[in-house]
Amino acid sequence: MPTVLTVCTGNICRSPAAELLLQRELGDAITVASAGTHALVGHGIPAPMLTELAADGIDGAAHQGALLTEAVMRDADVIITMTRDHRRLAVQTAPGALKRTFTLAEVAAAAGTGATLTGTTVAERLASLPAAIAAHRHILADFDLSDVPDPYRRSQDAYHESYTMIRGAAREIGAWLRG
Repeated sequence: MPTVLTVCTGNICRSPAAELLLQRELGDAITVASAGTHALVGHGIPAPMLTELAADGIDGAAHQGALLTEAVMRDADVIITMTRDHRRLAVQTAPGALKRTFTLAEVAAAAGTGATLTGTTVAERLASLPAAIAAHRHILADFDLSDVPDPYRRSQDAYHESYTMIRGAAREIGAWLRG
């Protein structure tokens, strides 16, 4: 089954939220997983992010932080990072993943500006995503491709800000991939 991998630092706030939101958007057509560049392995999602997820009817209690490895990246069809630095670290971990690794902002901007995907199913459209973004980069250069700020150990407002960015991007990406 096609796989999307979401990546952040600790794999307990942003990337699991993106994982859960994208999985909800895309259903059973693909698998969405997450990992962290400096993961808090085995740790759960902090209460403030669980609160944000719960407000959208998502239960994140079962999540446990996992480390980003070359093997995990090799198995992913598309890798979506929360920041440009995460993208850099991911590509250092698995250089062969360069052409299928993007920031969340890049993918959402490509979706929002109508980059052309091919195929009729979510899986087929996901397979065409790297080429669609590559062909659309000249348009994306004019966009503010902001990183998703890390809310860890900050206020509920910080979690809400990050979550809102991720949720908006996940909705945009989900609609694009569903066609």
